[in-house]
Amino acid sequence: MRILKDFAADLVDIDDPDALLWAVAERTISQLGWVDCVIYLKDPQRDVLIQKAAFGPKSVDYKSIFKPIEIPLGLGVVGRVAQSGTAMRIADTSAFPDYIPDDAVRLSEMAVPIRWGGDVLGVIDSEHPDADFFQAEDEFILETIAGIAATKIQSARSAKTNADLAFFYKENPNPVLRLSEAQKVTFINEAALHCFPEQERSLLALPGLSEALAESKANKVSLWICSLERSAARIQKESPSTPPPDHIRTRHFEFQVVALKNGAFNLYGKDVTHIRNLQQQAEVAHDAKSRFLSVMSHEIRTPLNAILGLTDLMQHEEIHRKDQLQHLAYMEFSGRHLLSLVNDVLDLEKLASGKAQSVQSVFALRELIHHIADGFRNRAQKVKLDFHVDIETDLPERVQSDVKWATQILNNLISNAIKYTEQGHVRLRVFCGPLVHGQHDVRHIVFEVSDTGRGIPKHAMERILQPFEQIHEATNIEGTGLGLTIVHSLVQQLDGTLSIESEPAVGSTFTVSLPMTLLGEDVGDPRGETDAASDHQTAEPGPHPVLLADDNELNRFVASKLLARWGYDVIEAVDGEEAIARWKEVGPCIILMDVQMPEMDGIEATEHIRQMEAKGPMARSPIIALTADAEEETFKKVLAAGMDDRVVKPFDTAALRSILKRAKIGKPLS
Repeated sequence: MRILKDFAADLVDIDDPDALLWAVAERTISQLGWVDCVIYLKDPQRDVLIQKAAFGPKSVDYKSIFKPIEIPLGLGVVGRVAQSGTAMRIADTSAFPDYIPDDAVRLSEMAVPIRWGGDVLGVIDSEHPDADFFQAEDEFILETIAGIAATKIQSARSAKTNADLAFFYKENPNPVLRLSEAQKVTFINEAALHCFPEQERSLLALPGLSEALAESKANKVSLWICSLERSAARIQKESPSTPPPDHIRTRHFEFQVVALKNGAFNLYGKDVTHIRNLQQQAEVAHDAKSRFLSVMSHEIRTPLNAILGLTDLMQHEEIHRKDQLQHLAYMEFSGRHLLSLVNDVLDLEKLASGKAQSVQSVFALRELIHHIADGFRNRAQKVKLDFHVDIETDLPERVQSDVKWATQILNNLISNAIKYTEQGHVRLRVFCGPLVHGQHDVRHIVFEVSDTGRGIPKHAMERILQPFEQIHEATNIEGTGLGLTIVHSLVQQLDGTLSIESEPAVGSTFTVSLPMTLLGEDVGDPRGETDAASDHQTAEPGPHPVLLADDNELNRFVASKLLARWGYDVIEAVDGEEAIARWKEVGPCIILMDVQMPEMDGIEATEHIRQMEAKGPMARSPIIALTADAEEETFKKVLAAGMDDRVVKPFDTAALRSILKRAKIGKPLS
């Protein structure tokens, strides 16, 4: 009885007929310990039994049946049980002349009917390799299981029948209607009424309906009906491709027209508005991808053309040193432009995927603003623009926020302002906003970047923050159109706000408000002012060994030349294993370690070095990751492995030199 209770409990929540049959087959074997179970359902149209589910050798991944067979009524054990409605147990199939072997010959077979009322719905059949395996108790259990299955099967069939009937009733969510031969509406449900602003009259007045109904007598016809909020519905033979104006709310319906024998027509509809919207979104995404490829192709090829062209000139022509320096300056500018493109795309991807994480730090706000502004003064002067910076006197000296993101926001806004302003001025104004509600030490700091540039048309304001959008199509404007998208995302990440005011031919004002924690005057830089000063004051008195581990020959060449120029003795290694060997020979030294290398990577090499240092007697060597991987997760991994800091390639030479100085005198790094 426990088995039957468990069986019933397992099946009570299964409503799908196919899933039910597979569950019965599986539980019959798992709970009764049998080796084979096959379930047949009767096809009343052909008087045959069809294998629908199985468990054991006949099952393929518990989803399909291996070489399914059909058994006519009255043939074999299964056919006889289906015809008679009575269970059968065969103790020895070799003595049963009507035995039908399936996937294998087995000595015992038992089959019970799945009965509902006076009808046999199917048969549950089980075989076993041992003779006289099935007993009366087994037959009783299997008949009970068949009864449970019959109830569930009939319930599922009734539900399907009811669902088919309900399709024509008003609660059906899809529009359904019937037209008489004279095209009068004889039935229409609520969903169909909602398709048409004027209800039934609108449908009958649709041009082309009569022709479509006539065609449906010979062919299957689909109609697309577009219902507009402010006009009558319209009918089309093909799916509409052009969307209506944005201010009109539109719903799209697809109807299958079925001609009945009595001359009437059934129209079965479904709302395909969501599908149409998805199609339009896919088209927008495809257009965005095309714009991205077009913009990136132009933006990448332009600096590459400069770099390769100047390289060719320097290789094949005698050039005066002054011209060489100018060429190198152009090449550096082009290289940095390429780097900014890569960084923009990576930043956008990280922000869109939620991988970007804010890093809070303490910094001098006024100094940061002046530092950023100084970087743009020369650029503004070159294009004959006035650049003004107004900082309110009550601005706090020191705050806590994400200095990197704040810098990126201001850099993008000021850069755009200069880029799109041909004459006049660009102004950066910074002032204190209100306190953040409920927090006495967190205040909104407002950054206002205004210009006298081209301005933004009203119709373009909604898409100005979308990726790859450049409102002004001028060919002399460089850029990917990602800057404002990144600004908007960063502001949201920092719980700030961004507002835009603009008037074409007058100018624009971008206002960013960022919550920042206010700190006392005595709070210093997180590194400490003494440490920061030592970066600039400490000299490089003499040679110091630097172990450079990198599998890329060009990277080693560039880095070793810089290190030698700064007075360091360079020892090179091409992978982690060689780095460990060289470190053992040289002893404690500064190590620049690439993260990804063949044989043994930088993380594994660092772990080995730290383990050997722990055993003594060698002093600890500063290890700095020199890697092209700028992901924050990678930085966490290198720190966890025992590295002290990270420099991202292509590296800033000043930053690398500063880290090396600090490592040389034993100052903390990261």
